[in-house]
Amino acid sequence: MRGNNEDNFYCDGLSLTPENRDSPFAASAGGGVPRVFAVFDGMGGAEDGEFASLTAAQTLARYAEHMKVASGDELDAVVQDFVTDVNDALCREMRARSIRMGATLALAVVTAQGARLYTIGDSRIYAFANGALQLLSEDHTVAMQKMKMGIYDEEKARRSGDWSKLNRCLGTFEDEMYATADVRPMFAPHGGYRLLLCSDGLTDMVRDDRIAELLRGAKSADEATAALLDEALRNGGRDNVTCVVADVPPRGMLDRLMQKKPRRRR
Repeated sequence: MRGNNEDNFYCDGLSLTPENRDSPFAASAGGGVPRVFAVFDGMGGAEDGEFASLTAAQTLARYAEHMKVASGDELDAVVQDFVTDVNDALCREMRARSIRMGATLALAVVTAQGARLYTIGDSRIYAFANGALQLLSEDHTVAMQKMKMGIYDEEKARRSGDWSKLNRCLGTFEDEMYATADVRPMFAPHGGYRLLLCSDGLTDMVRDDRIAELLRGAKSADEATAALLDEALRNGGRDNVTCVVADVPPRGMLDRLMQKKPRRRR
């Protein structure tokens, strides 16, 4: 229903650009690890939301290779440097133009050991593993705060004006709050799993039980993204919808792939 797309994503080197942002767009990446995936949902008037999410995607492109070789606390530090870099860039733009803008972040660094996850805002990360859907992130919204306090149940929260009010985002001035990513627990099931990163354009239109059905029924990551997008649009499509789906094989298979050495050519 929107005339412009304020979302962006990073799919191991691929992202939306000003040239392809407002056209139908699909991208696929091949196998292997490590990989970096992210979804950004921009906020702001006119093209400001687009600028915010594009800035985040372009900045991540500069940090992604470092993220792939870092681990543990070092990786956390690299991600925080990335978050600070994006936040500083957005704050400079806001001060220069006397405007407000921002973006959410859902980031996954997938290695043979598992998926290291980071979030800011209400873009979500799910995994479909062992036949069940798991929400691996937590919304940084006023509604979620009130749900924790027992003021809202989910249905009341969804109907409230607090559902989309963020209490954390990229694009935060120093005197308001320190911009930092929520570091989620490492997701490392022994078996394979299907990873989903998405903007709230999906989750506001499609409930978790239906997301689980669509991820379960899809034969491939491509088929899963198409099914999720179609469902969100059929249900109203009030906001931009961005989905990144990655099929991650069992850890033993990943270990074998990592150990294989390329053949020498004569």
